[in-house]
Parts: sequence; C-alpha cells; structure tokens
Amino acid sequence: MLLVMSLLGSCTTANCETQLLPQFPYAGAKVAAEMQNLSAEDFPYLWEWVARLNKLRQELEN
Repeated sequence: MLLVMSLLGSCTTANCETQLLPQFPYAGAKVAAEMQNLSAEDFPYLWEWVARLNKLRQELEN
C-alpha cells in the first residue's frame, strides 16, 4: 500500500492549450465533390467520423 501511495504522488494533470493544436489543411473542391457521391448507407463509419469532427470543431470554436 505504501508503494502505491508513493507512486500516486507523481501523477499530474495534462494541460491542453487550444492555440497549440495543429491547423488541418482544407480538403478542397475535389474531395468535397467526391464526398457528395458517398451515401450514408454505404459508408456509415465515414459519416459518423465526419459528424464527430464537426462536433469537435464546434466545441473548439466556442
């Protein structure tokens, strides 16, 4: 028990600065045109990922 307590003292919290996040490049018109042809029924995981990215973008903007 003493060993566990001594190890817990070295735990720290991580600090995340939103200004230090990398800027992602824009996909461009070719990628946007191709994505318009991809249906949600055929590519459900892609559209779920896009929705999560959009939610993260909205949270970081606020």
